Amino acid sequence: MTELIRSFIAVKIEAPETLARISILQQDLQKTGLHAKFVETENFHLTLRFLGEIPLTTLETVKNKLSEVKFHPFRISLKGVGAFPSISRPRVLWIGVEEGAEDLVSLANQVRGKLASIKLPEPDEDFHPHLTIARLKGPLNAEARKIIDSSKDLLFGAQEIKYFALYQSILTPRGPIYKELMRYELS
Repeated sequence: MTELIRSFIAVKIEAPETLARISILQQDLQKTGLHAKFVETENFHLTLRFLGEIPLTTLETVKNKLSEVKFHPFRISLKGVGAFPSISRPRVLWIGVEEGAEDLVSLANQVRGKLASIKLPEPDEDFHPHLTIARLKGPLNAEARKIIDSSKDLLFGAQEIKYFALYQSILTPRGPIYKELMRYELS
């Protein structure tokens, strides 16, 4: 039987002060009794392309193709809170990308372009840069909605993006564990 590796390509969010601000928002939302699975700060990332479960041989081809990506380092800022598919029917809470959004889109498009010749599951949708902070298991309560509304223009921080990486996602009962398989420096 072929071993399948659940994987994705992403930019990791690592700036300590940014992580701290997002963590405070998550704690404030948790205190409202919001029924959600909050993403752990060590797992914060901006997904460039989700690959799903792919064979090890395909993963090796992906690694090689990603080394062809040529992109410059850039800066991003994380600002504002929103929900997918909408704030009235939220399933995912996210923080938006303000500065650097165009660069992220360009990088994601280049990554997707390099992988186009490989047989992979189709991406779910067009790329919209965002940081998932929680997956909701029920509706927003009034208190949580108030926090989200007051965070629409909140700046969480900025970070230099100097690399992207290929990650393995290992699903466990306590939540996913992300293991960096290969790092690609931007220059």
